[in-house]
Amino acid sequence: MPKKKKHRTKPPASLKSPRQPGSRPVPRHEQQYGQVGDTLFDIEHAFQVLRTSRRRTVPIDVPSWARMYGMDDNPFAPMTLGPLFDRAHAMSTNLARPLILATIATGSTRAEDTLLIIDGSHRLYRAFVEGYDQLPALVLTEAETAAITVIRPTT
Repeated sequence: MPKKKKHRTKPPASLKSPRQPGSRPVPRHEQQYGQVGDTLFDIEHAFQVLRTSRRRTVPIDVPSWARMYGMDDNPFAPMTLGPLFDRAHAMSTNLARPLILATIATGSTRAEDTLLIIDGSHRLYRAFVEGYDQLPALVLTEAETAAITVIRPTT
């Protein structure tokens, strides 16, 4: 005797949580955050922004960025890798995946804005160690950066 097919039923629309097009719910244990100093960025939200607002990647100069982040063991670098930075994990990362850069307004003109890596420091480290000249990056605007900022200290 053949088995009866079970029909899947969808929950009523009123029980579904509203989502933006192209987004997916992220379980709390999978949520990613990027930290630069005392500022915390919601990386999953950045992914959603980038999916809904397509843009071209820009090449970044690996040696310059690596020096800025102290990957050349310079103790006077303006940025440093955090204590949880995993060099072994960095060597297994996908270099084809673009880094995400946040735009922080630091002056009165766009030319004076500062770009910071909020996703991809492990990829940058691997590219630096392996001698790459460039990596692809996606740049968030100042407004997009503000939208994904979770905690920003007040000055």
